[in-house]
Order: sequence, then structure tokens, then C-alpha cells
Amino acid sequence: MKIDKNLVIEYKDLLEDVGTGNNMDFYLMDEKRLRYKFNEINFDENKFYECFDMDTLEILKPKEWEELSKMTGDQMSNDYVDKYEWDWLGDDFDDMADYLNFVEKHETNTVFSHYCDGWKNDSDYMVIHHHDMSDLKTDAERKAYSKGIKEGMGK
Repeated sequence: MKIDKNLVIEYKDLLEDVGTGNNMDFYLMDEKRLRYKFNEINFDENKFYECFDMDTLEILKPKEWEELSKMTGDQMSNDYVDKYEWDWLGDDFDDMADYLNFVEKHETNTVFSHYCDGWKNDSDYMVIHHHDMSDLKTDAERKAYSKGIKEGMGK
């Protein structure tokens, strides 16, 4: 059995000219992204770690996934992040890019380009652009388009 990907995918609030500065806020500002993060972070108190497979979306821990899938952002934040003082700050932009790659893998008509603005200071942020490939007809066209977007990032 697979998870409903719509419970872990949300990116519309991140797009064009908004920018996001750190990966902790990136996940805390949306319950779907936070649900994804709970599946990804290996903290002692996190029983939701690896409750689904990130590649296949297969449920690996049915009881934990059912609980996590019903939790609100406030519940996740209050009952775990705040209570246990979780902190996953670090490689902010790499972490956020990993989430975007996850979305691209499971949303076949979606590709992102992004760049970082600022340089090693408190005002660093990532700007994310969404590219819709729904009008492309074949996998080969989508692959070529995506490759062009990725190769053009940062230029």
C-alpha cells in the first residue's frame, strides 16, 4: 500500500520571488512538508522516521503513517519539534533542494529551477521557480526539458 503523495507535497507558497532562507522554516511553514521531514529525520523521539519509502511511496510502518497522516502542522510542531527541541538546521539549501527533487520524482509534470541569493550572510535565501511540463507529450520530451532547466540553473 502507498501513501497519498498529496499529504507530503506542497510547494506553491515557495515559488517565484518569495525566497526561503533556512530549511527549518521551509518545513515548519507547511504541514505537508513537515510530514515529509518527519519521515526523513532520524531523531530518537521520532517514531515516524522511515514510515514510508521515499522512492516508491510504499508504507513501511502502517500504524505510524496513519497517525502522521492525520496530524496537523501545529500538532507536529508542538508535540515533537518544540517538545523535544528538534533542530535540523545545517545544509539549508541542499536540504531544500532534496525536497524539490522528491517532488519532481513524484509529480511527473513538475520541474524546479532555483538559485541562492546573498553570500554567506544572514540574508542568504533560495529562490525557486516552478516549470510545468504538462503540455509535453512524451517522457523523452519531459526528460530533455528537465535536463535543460537543470543545466541552466545558476547561469
